[in-house]
This record gives sequence, structure tokens and C-alpha cells, in this order.
Amino acid sequence: MYKKTIALMAALAMVLFCLGGCSSSSPSPSSSSSAAGAPASNASSGSGEAAPVELVQSVNIATQAVGTSYYAMGTGIAKIVTENTPIQATILPYAGPDAWMPELRDGTITLEVISAIDMYWAYSGTVNYTEPYDETRLLLSGNWSNHCTMTVLESSGITQAKDLKGKRIGYEYGGNKLTVNLVDAALAAVGLTIDDCVAVPLADLSSAQRALQERRVDAIFTGSSTTPSSVQLDESIGIRVLPLGDLTPADIANGVPKEIQEALNQYVPGATARVCPVSGTVKEETVLTSYPIQMGVSTRLSEDDVYTIMKAIYDHYKELADVHAWGLEWIPENFVIENFSVPYHDGAVKFYKEVGLWTDAAEATQAALLS
Repeated sequence: MYKKTIALMAALAMVLFCLGGCSSSSPSPSSSSSAAGAPASNASSGSGEAAPVELVQSVNIATQAVGTSYYAMGTGIAKIVTENTPIQATILPYAGPDAWMPELRDGTITLEVISAIDMYWAYSGTVNYTEPYDETRLLLSGNWSNHCTMTVLESSGITQAKDLKGKRIGYEYGGNKLTVNLVDAALAAVGLTIDDCVAVPLADLSSAQRALQERRVDAIFTGSSTTPSSVQLDESIGIRVLPLGDLTPADIANGVPKEIQEALNQYVPGATARVCPVSGTVKEETVLTSYPIQMGVSTRLSEDDVYTIMKAIYDHYKELADVHAWGLEWIPENFVIENFSVPYHDGAVKFYKEVGLWTDAAEATQAALLS
């Protein structure tokens, strides 16, 4: 009996030894997995296994005020990033880029929905910026925005921009220089300046809309033709968008008149005149000021962070069409443009090269800007 017990114990010990040897040869699940949604890293541990990528935990996306098209697109991007990456994205609305650029510099803001004009002014430290914010980089280019710079009440009897002489014009918009310059350009296109009118300082778009509704001003800037809050204003009281330079679509069929483009170049370089189709507050084809809307990203975000964010947007861009009319043009074919004035982030370039969107022309422009 004693010998049988010894033999049984020896056999059991051998089985346990074999099982222990087999389990120690297999990697644990945690050692072979990487962060969800993150690109694989080239870094390796001593065992030859790829190390997981460490991504930023959260990002703040700066946009213009609640109710603007910028804010709507920002919420769509935030949803995509939050639901499809390990990164939590939050929207922070401001009066304009002038207000959020200092916070982009200190790292509070790391993404922005912004016009190409504002992004270039900030990056180059020109117009209303006393120093360059060269921490900003381009993530993607989206749609061309048609801006309803001179908007009046339908009941006002005003049908032409030249009729605004002596009228009360919403102005300043909390120091949003692009809005001010759009108003100046629209007035210059019909031979007027703000001194020919009565400038009424306004804090932002929502206060301008209230001022028009309460008849405290005669004309205001109302954003793009599809700005949600302006569409609601139109449904409530009825507004009329005046064409840039009092032009008709036929007037620019063979190109933008020289004097009109010169007015735009003086105040909003990078913008041009385009025919806006019937949409939102625009009830008939109307010539409006137009320029690209883009997403900027801070150099504080790493190549892996930006690669991950851009991949999520690329994989789910179709969702943006349900967020806002602008989203119909936020498509891969438009993400990389050849004539850009702020360099793309390295993480975006890496992704675009992988999916075949990066071109030789884009590479040449990128190199010229970075040099």
C-alpha cells in the first residue's frame, strides 16, 4: 500500500510538471494586445513583441458658437472620435479663432474646425494675430462654405447691397476678424465702407440674430447658407440673403469680375465668389463669398494620436452627412488639397500615404511650407 501511494504521488508530480511547462511557453493575453483602435507601434520589447501604443486620453475641439455650422461639424467629429478610438473628444465653442488660439498654444485646445483663411492668418501671425501660432497643422480639408454676409429681413424692402448706405450694420462680432472682414469685403464690392453705414457692435452670431429680429439693426452676417440657427431665424421671421456685389449667377459665368476679386483679396485672401445653390436661407441661386472649411490639429498631439483620429474619420466619414449639410463634402476626395497654406500634421500625412490620397503636388507644397 505504501509503495502504491509513493508511485501515485510521483506520477501526479510528473503531470503537474508537464502542465506547468506547457503554460509557461504561451504568452498571456495582456502581453500581446495593443490599445483598441490604435495603430501598431514599431517599438518592440526584449521578447520581440510589439509594445502597445499609448494615445492621449482626451482632446478638446474648438469651434465657433453653438448654432453655427462649425459647431455642428465639430459635434459630428467628436462623436466619431469618441465612439471609434480610445480618445474622448469634447466640443468647446468660442466667439471665434481669435479667442481659442491662445488655448491651442497652451494645449487646452488640440483640434479645431476653422476656415482656411483664419487658419492661415493664425499660422502666419498676420492680420489680427501679433505673433504666429505655428503650433497649428492641417488635418483635413472639408467643404467650401458659401457665406451669407449681408442678410436683411424680408420685410425690410432692401434687395441690393448698395441700398445699405446709411443703414445699421451688425459689426465686430466679439473681435471675430474674419466676420468683420467679410462685411468689409461685401461693402467694398458695391463701393461702400463701414463709414458709409452705421456700425452696431455685436458680441457674436446669436446676438446679431436677436438684434435683427428685434429690428435694432438692418443687416447682419448670418454664417453659411445652412447655419442651423440662421435657418431657424428664417423660418421664424423671414430673412433675405443679399448677393455679393449685387451680382447675378450670369455675371460670373465667365469668371469673377476683377474688381470683385480684388475686394475679396484685400479683406479675405483665399476667398472667391461662387454661385450658392438653393439651400437653407438661400431661396434662389445667389452669388456669395466662398472659401474652404478645414480641421486643424495641434503639434502637441503625436503622430500616433493624429493617425488614429484621422483613420476614425476616414472610416466613418459618411456619418457626417447626417450631422450637417457641410458633411456631404467632408469626403476622402476633398481631405487633401494641393493648394494649402498651412502644413499637414505628420500623422495625417502618414495616413494619407497609406490610403493613397497623398500626391506629389501635396508633397511639394508640404516641403515648401516646412522649409
